[in-house]
Amino acid sequence: MSDGPTKRNHYNPCFWTALWNKRFFASWLCNAARRGKPREQVVWVLNLRSCKILEDKVANLHFDKGLGVAEITNESAERFCHRWFPEELPGLMAWNREHPGGQYFIDFEDVLAGMEGLGVYGALMKAAKLGAVDSLEHKGFLVGNLVLHAMRSHELMASMTKGGAIGLEKFEYFWLLRNAFGNPLILGRAAVPLASGQWILYRTDDHRFPLCDSPVMVNRDSVMAVLSPRLLLEVNLKVPRYEDLPLVRDGISASKFREFRHRAIGNTFKEILFSDRAVLEEWRSSREFRARAAALRDPAKAAECLRVASERVKWALSGFGRVPPNWEDWAPRAFDAAQGDAAAWREFSTYRSRRSP
Repeated sequence: MSDGPTKRNHYNPCFWTALWNKRFFASWLCNAARRGKPREQVVWVLNLRSCKILEDKVANLHFDKGLGVAEITNESAERFCHRWFPEELPGLMAWNREHPGGQYFIDFEDVLAGMEGLGVYGALMKAAKLGAVDSLEHKGFLVGNLVLHAMRSHELMASMTKGGAIGLEKFEYFWLLRNAFGNPLILGRAAVPLASGQWILYRTDDHRFPLCDSPVMVNRDSVMAVLSPRLLLEVNLKVPRYEDLPLVRDGISASKFREFRHRAIGNTFKEILFSDRAVLEEWRSSREFRARAAALRDPAKAAECLRVASERVKWALSGFGRVPPNWEDWAPRAFDAAQGDAAAWREFSTYRSRRSP
């Protein structure tokens, strides 16, 4: 537990964003004893609001201020109890009468920090170090990382916690999110299509891929995700390859890199970081960057950008339009069976060609 409320909630953890410092990345690859603290590593930053390129520590980047702190009042606790635990409501109301004006806070950063200690982030760092996915088990943990990282993304967290967007108290949304993190049926809806798609890794010898602040980039038929400054993952959801390891391509074509740049800029809300200022200068001069920056400077358009991005993540979490509606009925059979439930997987496969509305 933290000593006090966390002021900065990083949606991309510092131990990972530090890899975009070349010197740190090189020392990390060889397990050098003296490589410095991840939070202190300095990178180049392209800010979309100011359109400036500056140097800064990763501790000061890719965070939302005060996002993880939620207030609980006596009244909001009663509304929560009425919705979820009505049998406990009389006891809570009696306690509130004895303790009027109660005001409490929860800090969701403890949950995020605990999640970062799980194997799913270890799988991300392993892929970054190897430049590869070396086993189906590794691939499975990496799938979990992609799903969980999308669930804690800036666009989803900000849109769901601001102004009671879903008719819930902020602390109530955090309660639901924490439960979702540990629910295999919820996670599985997004994980199964991801695991079943065709995986392609684009691997480079030097830093090539700048990091946007929402690096799990979803569209109708594919997902792109930056795994390291030298490793980009693309999942083609239209090509089922149920138990294959990823295809590995050394280098990346100019057309595929342009696609990546377009998607990365379109998935940025605050900052893009990289190890090379000249690359960020090129991105800043691009047409898509100018359009994105202009949209984010307009409050109404910025709100719409956030809403659209949040809807993409929610669509992904619901199964990318490829998971049947009776998922909760047949998924436990497939999870529990030693070899999986063949009939259940056949039923799932009939939905493979589905697309988003």
